[in-house]
Amino acid sequence: MEEPSSSRVIESGSLRHFWSVGRIGWALGLVAFLAVAFTIADPGITIDEPLDVRPGRTYLTTLRAKGISKFLDRATVDFVFRDNAEHPPLGRWLLGIASILGEPFEQAIHGTPDPVRFYIVSGRMAPALVFGAMVGLVAITAGRRHGRSAGLVAGLSLAIMPRVFAHAHLAALDTFIAYFWTLGLLMSVRAIDSRRPILALGFAGFLLGLALLTKIHAWFLPPIVLVWALVRLPATKAIIAWSGWLIVGLLTFVAGWPWLWYDSINRFRAYLGTGVERISIQVLYFGQVFADREVPWHYPWFYFLATVPVGLLLLGAWGLLGGGRERRNDPFSIFLAGIIGFFLILFSTRIPVYDGERLFLLVFPLMAILIGKGFADLWRRAGRLARIGLVALLLGQAHGVILVHPYGLSYYNLLVGGLPGAEKLGLELTYWGDAVNAPILDELARQAQMGETAALAPTLAPEQGKVVTTRRLIAIPLILGDQDQAARSDWLIVSRRSAYWTPEVRDRLANDPVEASVERQGVWLAKLIRRRKSRFP
Repeated sequence: MEEPSSSRVIESGSLRHFWSVGRIGWALGLVAFLAVAFTIADPGITIDEPLDVRPGRTYLTTLRAKGISKFLDRATVDFVFRDNAEHPPLGRWLLGIASILGEPFEQAIHGTPDPVRFYIVSGRMAPALVFGAMVGLVAITAGRRHGRSAGLVAGLSLAIMPRVFAHAHLAALDTFIAYFWTLGLLMSVRAIDSRRPILALGFAGFLLGLALLTKIHAWFLPPIVLVWALVRLPATKAIIAWSGWLIVGLLTFVAGWPWLWYDSINRFRAYLGTGVERISIQVLYFGQVFADREVPWHYPWFYFLATVPVGLLLLGAWGLLGGGRERRNDPFSIFLAGIIGFFLILFSTRIPVYDGERLFLLVFPLMAILIGKGFADLWRRAGRLARIGLVALLLGQAHGVILVHPYGLSYYNLLVGGLPGAEKLGLELTYWGDAVNAPILDELARQAQMGETAALAPTLAPEQGKVVTTRRLIAIPLILGDQDQAARSDWLIVSRRSAYWTPEVRDRLANDPVEASVERQGVWLAKLIRRRKSRFP
């Protein structure tokens, strides 16, 4: 018997509304996580990863051995945190948990333990999860404010930004601060706009604490949130609500970092000093090598514009224009653009800046929301053919991720001319060791003979070569040395971080035969060099 027409209408409506903003966010987040998880081992081990995973493993093994009460004793706190107090511990806790949980699976896959016992690839699952959560957060935020199409495109655009996607593969702190900073900001904005902002901000203060426990960038959240509170609330109410939020955040920060419980003032002062008192990083920029404090003012602006696919930049610009027209009714888009501008201006000063976009990675989730708004505004105005063009434009922006994977940190957009254009302009062509991955290391293992030596260049951290050494190399046995062994080693793997090449490395690049190389778009990112054999005995 045929169902009543009203039932069919209800069923049709339920299908039409199945893809709510929340479901779109969860689905995009899951897909983004899986995309990283299934390619998690593709990039080589980078310089910061062992420096961040090792403390996290120490936290957990010490806690397990001593129990919570003895873990918080001063002697234990000093032992656990003293050599890694330049950053708060939340990101390293997460890396340690992922590394230890993934350890048995990694051993089962490879059949042998990790040679250095860090299990960095397992640790990478933590930023992969956080990346998925960030994509979902951005999609839901944009969707609630600007509609489902905006949410879908905002989340997708963040997921296909090649450098953001690439950072999500690394067991380091950058994806964590991008997520927790964005979470703290967006949830605080939502709390201010709620019916009970004082109470809601009190709960959001916990998220501020999590951001503060991740990296020093989070200390810029309080003034930014205060601006939004003063714009949206009466002054007295804004100050009261913001003060409660700040107190909860600070209490969470102190409670979560036992290092600050002892000798608190001196340790907190030393922590704040790590943002300005540190070893200088050399930066290659338009053919010149600069110290990180000396780079030209336009460095962050250039990398912001050069590392986002051009189509996404155009959609974001359109979203900003629309936000400007709507600023009296909803200043949120202008607020986001102001935050992006604030960080770009901040890093245009003498604050150290290097590694391209890495230190201001947190602006890209905000840009994704503007991109989603821009797409939604155009979608509402467009006819059928124009909408097909919009979809094609959007899908075409994923080309960069596919083209350069797994070396997404070498991506440059069409404004630069891709990697070939970056090479001609004298820009940094690779990150810290991500191109020294399985293909080139396996080739070394295939060709190297017992008794031969090998080195990695450049290296900044002690025993970086040892950490990069794979199970296949250990079986020879062959352990990679650091850059100081480059002149005398039989084999040399060179990563294209040319600001750090020594004369010995340059000499070997010029004179020794190349046995293998890693390339994208016709530009080499890493080379395997064999020592040239003398013609004379």
